[in-house]
Parts: sequence; structure tokens; C-alpha cells
Amino acid sequence: MMTLIESIAHALIWPSGAATITRNASNICVGRRLRAGRTSSGISEGELCETLGIDRHDLSAYEQGAKRVSANLLLRIAKLLDVRPDYFFQGYTAEELSACLESFPLNIIHSRVPGH
Repeated sequence: MMTLIESIAHALIWPSGAATITRNASNICVGRRLRAGRTSSGISEGELCETLGIDRHDLSAYEQGAKRVSANLLLRIAKLLDVRPDYFFQGYTAEELSACLESFPLNIIHSRVPGH
């Protein structure tokens, strides 16, 4: 299994049917914590999907980092797992979190914000 840093460095591609999706480093961080929280809570994929009203394929994509978890869904998952929302960003070194943030193109946001 690759480390988070190796995953980021190799810009993993995850096949999904005929299309491929580039996995975003921050999605990988959240997905790994989602899976860890779900399994440590003893909640099956099916139970989580049924409770949240989501498809198993979507859950798999979230846990693999191939699909971004919306803020609303992340809050619902946190409540179900009985964790704070920041749980999904804990357990990573400063270097790993920095790599997640570096993968996000902040220059796009700054170009849209007056004064930047």
C-alpha cells in the first residue's frame, strides 16, 4: 500500500468504467478517515449508505478519494460516527496536510477575490 505522500506524488488515476478520475489529495485524506471512522465504529458500508441515503458506489468513491464529499454530507457522516468534523483531517503530519492543500489551486480563488 502506498503512503499518502506517495499517492500524492504519483497523482493516482482511479478507473471508473470507461472514464478515469484523477484523485485529489484532499479527497484521499478525507476518504481514508471516513473509512477508518466507519470501520472502527463497526458500521458496515450498507448501514452507512442506507442511513445517509447514498449509493454504495458513491461511498466507495468517497472512501477512495475519487469523489469529493460535500460539506453537508461530511457533517451528516460526522454526526452518525459521533465525531467532530475536524476528525476527517486528524492523524496526518503537517507535511501530508500541506501536500493536500498544495494540490488545491488557490490562485484561481485569489484571482476572483477583489484585492488579490
